[in-house]
Parts: sequence; structure tokens; C-alpha cells
Amino acid sequence: MNLVKFIFDPDAWSEVYSAIRKNKLRTVLTMIGVAWGMFLFVLLLGVTRGLQNGFDRNLADAATNSLFVWGGTTSVPYEGFQKGRTIELKMSDVRQIKARFPQISLMAPRNSKPNSIIAYGSKYNFYSVNGDYPDQNRMFGKDIVQGRFINEDDIKDETKVCVIGIEVAEQYFGSNPHPLGKQIRISDSYYTIVGVYDTPSSPVESKDQVFIPFTTFQKVYNQGEIIQYLCLSLPNQYNISDFEKELKTYIKQLKNIAPDDDQAIGGFNLGEMLGKIMKFVKGMQFLAVVVGAMTLFSGVIAIASILLITVSERTKEFGIRRALGAVPAQIRGQILLESVVLTLIAGLGGIVFAGLLLMVLNEIIIPGNKNIPLYNASIDLFTLFSALVIMVVMATLAGLIPAQRAIQIKPIDALREE
Repeated sequence: MNLVKFIFDPDAWSEVYSAIRKNKLRTVLTMIGVAWGMFLFVLLLGVTRGLQNGFDRNLADAATNSLFVWGGTTSVPYEGFQKGRTIELKMSDVRQIKARFPQISLMAPRNSKPNSIIAYGSKYNFYSVNGDYPDQNRMFGKDIVQGRFINEDDIKDETKVCVIGIEVAEQYFGSNPHPLGKQIRISDSYYTIVGVYDTPSSPVESKDQVFIPFTTFQKVYNQGEIIQYLCLSLPNQYNISDFEKELKTYIKQLKNIAPDDDQAIGGFNLGEMLGKIMKFVKGMQFLAVVVGAMTLFSGVIAIASILLITVSERTKEFGIRRALGAVPAQIRGQILLESVVLTLIAGLGGIVFAGLLLMVLNEIIIPGNKNIPLYNASIDLFTLFSALVIMVVMATLAGLIPAQRAIQIKPIDALREE
């Protein structure tokens, strides 16, 4: 039998349409399983892809091979010192660390004062104030939408300038702020605004902070040589986890800390955390494929079951067709065509609805909510095409059982049963 001729045979399609019309409700309910499976597959895979794109975009300008370290409290006595000793990092430690580890590409100490009163005129609120070096912005690139960030001259001259987040600017200067050159009061001192930044939500930065020169912070808040924590970045060819161990060991030597004291020096490994996030996203993508495939498979099996029932109901029809000279290949092709058509219609319906939902997500929900870490939630055409091919193969295989049942019907048995 010519397969191409059969597929384009109007009579074959007419019979498919007639078979669907006879049991519309049952057919629709069965197709929902396939549609739901494809809907879940496309939606979950699209959302997880959007999650990955969101992380990639948010951290595109960040030095991801980075590390934060800070002083903690000793948990064991060592060399005459009792446990419970507070460890403070100092600028002298920074200089020694820089000399000891020449592979460090960027290094910036930071001090922070959370919940500081920030006032402009009669308006005031509480924000985190950070004393920073220019390298801090090179490590975690903020989008400077107006003006500039802190520079080396600010550090050298201990100038009272500040860079504010876009949310801070909108709080004091309205929805379309132009605050450059204006002065805000931070605690008891006035600072001239030289820049406004925006940044995607990330584990490192947010849009509601205020940055001043590190040296100014030290002077105004009487910090002296003390730093709260140190940010470091390495070129990508270095393993940041191995470096973290080396760095903490060296700091313990500088501060007379027991080598096995894990509480004395705190750390946050950005590279390691991002690796865990990417593993989580990959796991979610795998889960999306598994859930969608299992739901789709159960839907296809349901279609095969319905076709088995349909074959039983059409026993007389197939018997008469066999009596009139229809060959087994024609009967088999008819059942397989019905199976594939039902599965394709249901699958395409699931794709359309999932695509519409992803479109709403991308065009309305994500732009309207800056806290959602998604960007371009979508599924690539190759994956979609592969899913359709697999779906057709599954439908064909599922249709073989009812098709085999149909060609086994003998004309005399069919007429006798009727």
C-alpha cells in the first residue's frame, strides 16, 4: 500500500473526522491528557529556561569567580588566647593578603551601616550605607543610569559624595528622578549625589542602597583601620573554592587562630553558590522533561485505550470493509492515522496554550514585577520539534495495539456479532 497516497486520501480523513464526531465528549476528555502533558512540558521548560536566562542576565556584569570573607569569633583556645575572641580584619591585613596572593584580580574592602537615616528635606527613610572602593563596582557591575560611581579621587580626598540606588532616588525625587548635584543627609553629614545606579536583583546587590567612598566612611564613622568584610575576585582559570581554603588558612596565621577553628573566619563563595543555583536550574529542567513526558505518555495510553474501545464498537464496520476487499494495511493505517491525529491535535493545543501563557509572562507579568528573577521564558524550536516527533512516535506505537485488534476481525465474525 502507498503510505503517501493513503495519508493524502480524502476518504481516510473523512473517516477520521467521522470517528471523532461519533464520540465527541469521550474523545475530547481523552485528548485533554495529551494536551495537559504537552502544556506542562512546554510551560515548565520555558519557565526554567527563563530562570536560567534571568540569572545569566542579572550576573552578566559580575565577577562570578568571587569570594567574601569577614572576621568571626574564635571557637577554640589557641596559643594563649581564650575562645570567644572577636576577629577583626584590618587594612594592614588587606595589604598583606594582596602581596601574598598576586593572582587576585580585584580586591575591595567594604564597611556597611544598615538602617541609616537618609533624609532629603522633610523626607526620610532608613537605608543601608556602604563604604566602597571603585573595584567593588568592577566586581558587581551596577548599571549607572545617571552620573558616575565612586572613583579613586573620591577615595584619596575623602570626599563627601554618594551614589544612590534607583529606588532611593524615586523615594526622594519622584518617579522620574534627576538628583545629581543635590545633597542628602546621611546620619549627621551632607553628601552630594554624583550617581544613580540600577541593578537586577541578585544575592550581592540591591537597588535600595547608598554608597560613599570607603575612606570617607572610615573617617565619618570612626572605623580607623577596621573593615567589616573583604571582597576578592580571581580570573576564571582559578578554582575559587580552593583559593578560599588557602586564604582562610593564611588569615588564621595572621590572626593567631587555630587551624581547625571554622568559626573564626566567615566566608561567602559566590562562585560556589552560583554553581549550586545552576545545578538546581538544570535539575528543574530535567524534572520538567520527566513530568511532561510521563503526563504525555499517560495521555497517549488513554488514547490507545479509547481506540481499543472504538475498534470494538466498529467491529461490523471493519468486518464489512474486509469483506469488500480492504487489505489489513488499510485497516491498520486507518487506526494509526486516528491515533496520530488525535495526539497531534491535543499536543498542538497544549503547545498553543503554554505559548500564550509564556507570552503573558514575558510581556506583562515579568516587566511589571522587578522581583521575579525570570527573563525571556521560552523554549527553543529544536526542543519543541523533538517533542512533537517523539509524541508522533508514541502515538504510532500506542495505536499499533488497537490497529492489530482491528485487522484480526474476520468478516463472518463481525456479521455474526451484529
